[in-house]
Amino acid sequence: MRLVSRCFWLLLLPLLAACAPKFDWREVRPPDAGFAIALPGRPQVETRALDFDGSKVSMTMASAGVGPTLFAAGAAQLPAAALAPERLEATVGWFSDALLRNLGATDSRSQPAPALRGAQTRAAVAVTAAGRPGKDGRAAQLAARFYVVDDRLYQVVALGAEGEIPPQALETFFDSFRLVR
Repeated sequence: MRLVSRCFWLLLLPLLAACAPKFDWREVRPPDAGFAIALPGRPQVETRALDFDGSKVSMTMASAGVGPTLFAAGAAQLPAAALAPERLEATVGWFSDALLRNLGATDSRSQPAPALRGAQTRAAVAVTAAGRPGKDGRAAQLAARFYVVDDRLYQVVALGAEGEIPPQALETFFDSFRLVR
């Protein structure tokens, strides 16, 4: 009887662990960034200056991680020249290419991103990629969305080890992104 009881608990424990929430989603509104998003843990917010096409651009990023998985969203006010219709694709490409280079992307796809609710987007691009960043060479996956609304670029990124980001977590993350005033 004790053997049956032990076997029962050994089989039940992994099921109970699977029910425990891996992601502790909480809404974040970084100051002066103009967006809200759900992140899976206590966020870090940081503002950095980027050298973009000869200009300094300030990007505010909010990020949180779960194990080796990182979720982040950022906003940057773009210079007028970057917003010209003939430059818009290259502008979004600059930010997308930077992520792909950091990932060491070996396979990437771009397509139109789903529309943002209540916002007139000038550009909306979704990128998925696989690569091997860092020195350990572990396979990684990236899912990102880029939006240009008015004079701002918004970047929403999920990055993790291959197979570590459940589709439901990606859906929760991307669906939670919205603009706020």
